Amino acid sequence: MSGRANECVVWLVLLISSSAYADESETVAAARDSVDAWLELIDADQFSESLENASPVLRNAITDENWNQSLRGSRSPLGEVQSRKLLGAKFDNDLPGAPPGDYVVFGFSSVFQKHDNIIETVTAKKADNGVWRVAGYFIR
Repeated sequence: MSGRANECVVWLVLLISSSAYADESETVAAARDSVDAWLELIDADQFSESLENASPVLRNAITDENWNQSLRGSRSPLGEVQSRKLLGAKFDNDLPGAPPGDYVVFGFSSVFQKHDNIIETVTAKKADNGVWRVAGYFIR
């Protein structure tokens, strides 16, 4: 293969891979907007509203009473959120124990009023209508 042909192949590979990366980046950005809005509800202690705005995957997994009890037990002792930094986001369509679909798993390093070094993991799932909704929330 000539030098010019090699150069064309390299550019084609770069174009294809950057296009796939751009698609994934746009997906992650759309999911992040939904996650940020949902976290605002949690941060404001609007736990019932957060469940109402969550994916059916989460809504069908827990009752409102249990959701509120769980978040009051895990979040309330921490105090208010002081900062939240995105550690990373990963797109996946095959999560263990989850129904098939498009997911983005976000990891945040969060500082609360009474505790720092808290890790929040928020999983967003894309609904059939294209809207991203939170399907999972874990704090440790």
